[in-house]
Amino acid sequence: MKKAFTLIELLVVIAIIGVLVGLLLPAVQQAREAARRLSCQNKFKQVALAYANQASANNNEFAPLAVNVDAKTCGWGLFLLPFIERNNLYEQYSFDAPWFLDNSAYGIQNQTVASTPIDDFLCPSSPEPSGPYTFSGYGFPMTAYVADMSPIARVNPDLITYLGKSATDSQLAGCLEAVPRDESDDGLTSYAEIVDGTSNTILVAEFAGKDKVWQNGINTGNQIPGVNGGLGGWADTTSGNTKFTGSLPTGTTGPGACGVNCSNDLGLYSFHPGGANTAFADGSVRFINENIDIETLIAFITRNGSD
Repeated sequence: MKKAFTLIELLVVIAIIGVLVGLLLPAVQQAREAARRLSCQNKFKQVALAYANQASANNNEFAPLAVNVDAKTCGWGLFLLPFIERNNLYEQYSFDAPWFLDNSAYGIQNQTVASTPIDDFLCPSSPEPSGPYTFSGYGFPMTAYVADMSPIARVNPDLITYLGKSATDSQLAGCLEAVPRDESDDGLTSYAEIVDGTSNTILVAEFAGKDKVWQNGINTGNQIPGVNGGLGGWADTTSGNTKFTGSLPTGTTGPGACGVNCSNDLGLYSFHPGGANTAFADGSVRFINENIDIETLIAFITRNGSD
């Protein structure tokens, strides 16, 4: 008589396999996310080192958040290109023209450069952009490619009012915001001007998912209005004006006491469970817990808050 599985035994085996698969899949997903998060942290480290090398090459002054002088406009990421081995792209850019201009007659291809994806600025945990985003300005479309990270220009005064606190304008400035002290000051931040200490001041933070509005894990499908700091392009000058506002836990409106993973328009945002990556001015990379107290986060963002 031939030996074989009975139907019941076969069903039991299938059930056991199903349970094992159900147990293994979350573990595999967690391992993959851990690898993606580590890769993202490494990119933050490289950007922090790029800023340090850039400052070292320029009298210990960091590059500006953005350039808004006349027609010579550009975003923060352009100044880092030579320090992340993208000098060929940097040399194609003309700083005598705005970031959104292509003009073959004059050899200007700034918008083409701005629409180039830079892997160093993208986190593997974030949804992959379908391509450069487009918005209308000056009567014609502008295109740029997003970054999942950005310096923070400043803390929104509305958040301080919401918290029932007070602060001077200079106390709300982020690490790289231009705060000229007199007419001879170029407004660029030096290490000496990070009064709260380089190990206590965020240089670059995660703002993933742009140019779409993400609220508490939900993609609204709407394009970010840009009021709080641009649509996320590394060369788009408006993205150099990122303000930290905080939001309600739903992420739908601000200011509010949620500073991480509630809204990518109003606060730090990532697709990592539990928090978001940041790089500090001393070159260290830290994972900011999404339950961090909003006032503690404000203290990390500002460079001269006496906190």
